[in-house]
Formats: sequence, C-alpha cells, structure tokens
Amino acid sequence: MNNQRFIIMTFFGLAVLVGATLRGLGVPLLASLEIADPQVLGAVNASSLVAIGVGAVTFFGLLKNQPATTFTDEAIGELRKTSWPDKEETVRSTAVVVGTTIFLAATLASYDFVWAKITSIFLFTQG
Repeated sequence: MNNQRFIIMTFFGLAVLVGATLRGLGVPLLASLEIADPQVLGAVNASSLVAIGVGAVTFFGLLKNQPATTFTDEAIGELRKTSWPDKEETVRSTAVVVGTTIFLAATLASYDFVWAKITSIFLFTQG
C-alpha cells in the first residue's frame, strides 16, 4: 500500500464532508424545532461538536475498514495509470462543449419563441 497518504487525505475529506453535512442539516432542524443550539465552554456550538465527533468516528471507521482502504488504494493506483489530456486538447474540448451548449440553447430558445407565438395566436384570438 504505497498510497497511504492519499488514502488518509481521501478519508479525511470524506469525514469533513460527513461532518459538514450533518452540521448543515442539524442547524436548520434545531431551528425548525425551536431548540436552541447551546454553547459548550462558551466557544463552540453543540451541533459543531457533534459534527466534529461524527466526522472523527467516520475517519477512524474508514481507516479500520479494510475493504474501503483496499478499494481506495486500487482506485488511486488506477488514477496513476490514467493518461490525462494536455492543455491544448483540454482547451479544444472545452471550446467544443461550450459551443455545442450555446448552439443547443439558442435552438431551444428559438423553438420556445416560435411555439409561444403560435400558441398565443391560437389561444388568445377572438374566434
């Protein structure tokens, strides 16, 4: 397992994401239930401490989970084998995607404009 630092960074990122999600969901839930979020030691909210605790449990749980560690190690190994495009190819591909998106947006906008005119003629005219 030569990707240990990347595995730790990945698990830490997941733990932060879990903690932030829990905090983001918990604060509005407490507010909707009209429950105050108490300060612990006058510095940190209780919901923040719970989120940090759940994040820490997630991090250490992932580190102890051998299938998760093996999967992450294999995924990082496969990413190392990937051939990434150079700058010119990336710029060219981005230009094609942006151009296609603009063309399709303009096409759909023109269809919408024409359809709105047709329906307004038939629906809002005196028969």
